[in-house]
Amino acid sequence: MSLPANQVLAAIDIGSNSFHLIVARVVQGSLQTITSHRERVQLALGMQVNMQLDAAAMQRGYQCLQRMGKILRDAQPDQVRVVGTHALRAATNRNDFLAKAETLLGHPIEVITGGEEARLIFQAIAHTQTLQGLTLVIDIGGGSTELASGTGFEPAFSASCGMGCVSFSEYFFSTQLNRQSFERAQTAAFAQIEKYLAQLNTLSWQNIYATSGSAKALAQAAASFGAQADSVSLAQLCQLRDEIVARGSVDWLEEMGIANNRLQLVPGGLAILIACMRCLQLEQLEYRDVALREGVLYEMLEPMRHPDIRQRTRHSLQSLYRVDTAHAERVVSCIDLLQRALPAGWLDSSRAANDILLESAQLHEVGLQISASGLQKHSSYILANSDLPGYNQEQQELLAGLVRLHRKKIRREDLLESRLLPAGMFLRLLVVLRLAVLLNVTRASLDAAQFEQQFRVRAKEGGLKLDIDPGLLRDRALLRNDLDREQGYLAGVGFSLDCTG
Repeated sequence: MSLPANQVLAAIDIGSNSFHLIVARVVQGSLQTITSHRERVQLALGMQVNMQLDAAAMQRGYQCLQRMGKILRDAQPDQVRVVGTHALRAATNRNDFLAKAETLLGHPIEVITGGEEARLIFQAIAHTQTLQGLTLVIDIGGGSTELASGTGFEPAFSASCGMGCVSFSEYFFSTQLNRQSFERAQTAAFAQIEKYLAQLNTLSWQNIYATSGSAKALAQAAASFGAQADSVSLAQLCQLRDEIVARGSVDWLEEMGIANNRLQLVPGGLAILIACMRCLQLEQLEYRDVALREGVLYEMLEPMRHPDIRQRTRHSLQSLYRVDTAHAERVVSCIDLLQRALPAGWLDSSRAANDILLESAQLHEVGLQISASGLQKHSSYILANSDLPGYNQEQQELLAGLVRLHRKKIRREDLLESRLLPAGMFLRLLVVLRLAVLLNVTRASLDAAQFEQQFRVRAKEGGLKLDIDPGLLRDRALLRNDLDREQGYLAGVGFSLDCTG
């Protein structure tokens, strides 16, 4: 199938159990599905004890993505978004998989965080249902379960729990299917959910939905216990569990319309959903046939929406940690001046690289609330471990990595190699950030005219040459000391900074 070039969008969800492709036409601001394609790849089953995907799982993924690439062969880059979830988040060899996968597919693949996955799933529900009041969404995937709660189109709470129908079915039910195995699975699920109870148990939801394949299968299975029209109760799920235990098998569920390749995943998904409903004191919920892929498509409908989310995230962090925003903007302005002074091509000119560089300047002092000592470590820890809506996993890692090294000593092993950047570009971005922070250490404004009078930046083999107004160095003795120290730090990672004045 070739895609028409006008008003068509496509999304691929590289899940832990299945890969999903959806192609939709934009019709008066809404989406009309043209085609969808699903393959059960079972990426998570190929996760070894060393957290690497085995060759067989990767090969299944390659073959699937090659087929999907043929469907999308005529699609333009801005028509397609591809996201990877839990299995790729967890796999330590994900970059090996992604390099070949992107070539076969013909489009870049983003590995999104669990919180971002939950947010996008919430968007799928928000755009396809008429909602009034507070909404809770539970999505049980192959390797993780996402929870999101809120009103409107953006959840106030989103989280990802490390439990999925594939991982739980394999761990708890591969050798036995009895009451004890269900109890162990539910206890493990309780442990994953309880960390969020303080945030969730005070809420009263008007709309409660479960999404994705596990929820669909459980709604079908619960029909034999009186469940109606995609609505299922906790009591019916417990009856289903008891019947499975009594029979010692899930094979009979095939009569309920559950696909044969989904049957063995029912126990794990069932234990997780029962645990979620008990922990969150839910008596009833409804299944909806939308998921992450629809959320991705709806976000693509509004190209300017995604940057706005990231901007909101940054403003929230700056407010929460009382960042000196005037100083942060001075550092941003200095980065802009340095970029304009450098020759074209010295820095990666892509929007992705430029955005991350400027965002690192805006957030490099979030850790000051903890302590000025070790500021860079505190700031990086906050950025690496916070839920950052609008950022995928690689963007978040890059942001935290730049901030971690924005001052003090650098080690070669700390320099990141990111798929988002050309080889060696991380160090160049880091040098510009470090210089911008250093030149603004007095927290005094530095406009373009002053910069041009006081500094001249030139690229040279293996580094930069910085010519400084001698008068400035006489007036600011500490600047000379800071620059001397910076030369030593950068020399330690093979970057030459020559300062004259």
